[in-house]
Amino acid sequence: MAEHDGRKLIPLEGLRGIAAAIVVLYHLVLAFTPKGVGVVPHGHGVLDLIIQFLLGMLNGGAAVAVFFVLSGFILSLPFAQDRRLSRILVGALKRWPRLAGLTAIGCLFAFALISWSGQDYQAAARIIGAKWLATHGNAPISLADLTWQAALREGLINVFTQGEVNFDSPLWTMRIELFGSFAVFLAAPILFAIRGWGVRLGLVAAAFLLTGLGYPYTYFADFLTGTVLAMLYAERRLPELGNLRAAGLGLLGLYLFSFTYEQALLIHAPLKRLIPGEDSHYIWDAGAALIILVLLGNPAMRRWFSGGWAIWLGFLSFPIYVLHGPLMLSAGSSAFMQGVGVLGLPVAALLAAFCSLALTLLCAMPLAWMDRLWTRLLGALTRPLMRPRAAPFGMGLARGQG
Repeated sequence: MAEHDGRKLIPLEGLRGIAAAIVVLYHLVLAFTPKGVGVVPHGHGVLDLIIQFLLGMLNGGAAVAVFFVLSGFILSLPFAQDRRLSRILVGALKRWPRLAGLTAIGCLFAFALISWSGQDYQAAARIIGAKWLATHGNAPISLADLTWQAALREGLINVFTQGEVNFDSPLWTMRIELFGSFAVFLAAPILFAIRGWGVRLGLVAAAFLLTGLGYPYTYFADFLTGTVLAMLYAERRLPELGNLRAAGLGLLGLYLFSFTYEQALLIHAPLKRLIPGEDSHYIWDAGAALIILVLLGNPAMRRWFSGGWAIWLGFLSFPIYVLHGPLMLSAGSSAFMQGVGVLGLPVAALLAAFCSLALTLLCAMPLAWMDRLWTRLLGALTRPLMRPRAAPFGMGLARGQG
C-alpha cells in the first residue's frame, strides 16, 4: 500500500459525510411521513427486495455506528508512531472542548428556534401522524424549561454527563463519542505496543465481552473495531482489492449496514436465523469495516472518494449532524403548517423536507468554518504540553551535539 499521506484518508471523511446525510434522511422520513421507516413493501416480487434494500439504507442506527468506527480509526492512528504519555493526555484533554464547542452552539441555536416556532412541531405531528415528530425527536421539552441558560448547560455539560438532549435530540451520541474516545486513548497505545496479533485480538475480544450489550457500553465495540482497522492500516496489512472483489465486499458491507431487528424485511431473514439476540452493533461494525476496506483498498473507489465532493461533505458532516434536528423540528414543521392548508399533506411534507435540508446546508457552512478555527485554536493551546520526542540513540552525537 502507498505511503500514509493525509489524502489517503479523505475517503473516510467522505464516508463520514454520507453517514451524516443518511441520519438526516432517516430523520426526515421519521418526521414527515406517517409510517416512518417501518413500511415493508410486498406483492411486487423481486422489486420488493430491491425496495427493501433501499429502505434499509435509511438506517440511522447503522450510520451512527459508522461514525463511531471512524472515530476509533482516526483517533487511534497517531499512536502507531507516537505512544508517549503526553500525547495520550493531550488527546484526552482536548476531546471534551473539541466536541463541546459545537454542541453548545447547537443547543443555543435550538433554543432560539424553539422559542420562535413554539408548538408547530406538535401541530404538524398530529396532522401527519408522526410519533417521532410529536415527541420532539424522542426528547420532549417543557416550555417552562426553555431558557438559554438550560440550553448552554445542556450543550456544555449535561449532554456529556447525563445524556440529556432536550434541545437537540441527535446529540445523544455525544456522551458515547466522548467516553468512547477515552477508551481509544487508553486501548490504542497498548494495542499498538503489542506486536502479536493473537494477543491483540484476544484483548479486543475480551473487551467486547466485558463491556457487554447493555446501553451505552455496547458502543465501545464500534470504537475498538476502528482501532483494529487503524492497526491494519498503519502496518500496511489492508489488502489491495480489484474491482470485482471490491464490488462483492462493498455489497456485503451495505447489506450488513441495512440490517435492523425492528424492520421485518425479508432480505434480513437469513441473518436473523444465524445471529440470535436483538443488538445490531456487531453486524453494523462488520459492515462498516468492509466498507472502509473497500474505500482504502480499491484504487477506483479511493480516487472517487478523494474528490472535492468528499472533502466538502466531510468538512460539513459534524455541523450538519448538530443542526439538522432543531431545524427539522422548528423551521421544517413551520413550513409544513404554512403549506398544508393550500398544498395538501404530501406536497407540504415535501416542502418541509426541502426547507429543512436547505437551511441545514446553509447554516452548516459558517459553523464548519467556526469548528475549523476552534480545532486549530485547541491545537495551538495544547501544543506546548506535548513533550518533544526523544531523538534515537546516537543521533545527537552524529550531529555534533554530544
